[in-house]
Amino acid sequence: MKKILSLILVSLLAVCSLGVITATAATTQSSPAPLAAEEQGKLYLVPGTYVEGGQTVENEVPTGATKLSAAECEAIFTQNAYLCTVERGAKLPVPISTRKDKEGNPYCFNGWWTIKNATVTYYKSMPKVTEPTFFYADWRADLSQHKDPIIPDGVVAAEPNHYLELKRADGTTENVKLIRGFTNISSAENLGYQFAAELKVEGLELKPGDSFVVYTTGLKESDKAEKSPIGGSNKQWSIDLEASTEKENDTKDFLSAPESAYYLAEPRIEYIGEEAGQYNLYIKYFSGGSIMAVYMEPMGLV
Repeated sequence: MKKILSLILVSLLAVCSLGVITATAATTQSSPAPLAAEEQGKLYLVPGTYVEGGQTVENEVPTGATKLSAAECEAIFTQNAYLCTVERGAKLPVPISTRKDKEGNPYCFNGWWTIKNATVTYYKSMPKVTEPTFFYADWRADLSQHKDPIIPDGVVAAEPNHYLELKRADGTTENVKLIRGFTNISSAENLGYQFAAELKVEGLELKPGDSFVVYTTGLKESDKAEKSPIGGSNKQWSIDLEASTEKENDTKDFLSAPESAYYLAEPRIEYIGEEAGQYNLYIKYFSGGSIMAVYMEPMGLV
């Protein structure tokens, strides 16, 4: 009888031990790993640059931000960037610039802006940031046009440096901002930046009958967006619709443009697709801005 009781006790102890081990393992597996600090959203401040005497000069953010190294800037495809270090709700740092206009008037800071819901939005204080976000400095030589130039968390219309003037088939028009990136084609124009520049927009929706004209800043050191391409020494310009053998994609299947024309002609690009679609568009300039290379591909093309 004692032997039987001993066997029962041993069995119960074994079962209980297994239960404890199983429960402990389950508890360990259900605990979520904490979110790494480097995965939190970061706010990058971009005070901008300007060209003086043929040299690129960088504006500065003296306090409340840490300047990124050249390698760190290249990694995020943004020149002269700073990582904002102020706490949420605090006032954003004020950048400084030594730039002056042709009359000797200094450029003054007009606020930090970004694109939110396809609209330019200005910010005065540090917002909640859940993903990498870029704020750009708005510099103006004359603030008389704005009594209160900085609008906290407000929305105001502003003309970007690079954009498409998109004319819809129904006659309505809208401006679509072009984002500036870098290209490995060193002969491309840098548009006032340190490296050769490429303009792009992703997810551009086009419908049959739509057309657009490209406006850009930085050709011949212009500080205001102008219609492009621009006339060269012979007062002519050209538009090159590019193709990719790697992706088996030809821009001419979707767009039509005058290949070469006198500078007074309209450099309008027509959408010739038979159906509406969404596209990624890339633009580069060569030969002083007299040549504009355009490449467009359907979204999702690999």
